[in-house]
Amino acid sequence: MLYLLVILPILISAIKPEFDNSLTTAPTVICERGSMSLDISSSHGAPSVVFAKGHFNKEGCSFRNATHVTFDFEKCNVRRKREINPRRMVYSTTVVVQLHPLFITKVDRAYAVSCNYMEAEKNVGAGITVRSVVDTP
Repeated sequence: MLYLLVILPILISAIKPEFDNSLTTAPTVICERGSMSLDISSSHGAPSVVFAKGHFNKEGCSFRNATHVTFDFEKCNVRRKREINPRRMVYSTTVVVQLHPLFITKVDRAYAVSCNYMEAEKNVGAGITVRSVVDTP
């Protein structure tokens, strides 16, 4: 029994493969019309999976082996919030970057990403001409 207690941890540590990949910087978010894109850089190749939280298997919301991904606001249920001061629309979601192909590990990250679209205020004017109407008998 003592033999098993000594050998078992050694076997487990020998079997456990090291996964040597990590994110080098936080993703860059690019806000576009109707979507948001992320550029992701890691130390060894592309992340295994990048997905919007809650949409791991949904096409268009989950990407494999990609460093540039685009999330459509409608497809991926991106949260939309109107703010009054300042006047803007905020679209936000949580994006998970999974480096290991099978497991969530300690080097994986989840990011709260958002895009802010300011509402423009524009005064519009038009010139008009008014003539008097003259009655003629």
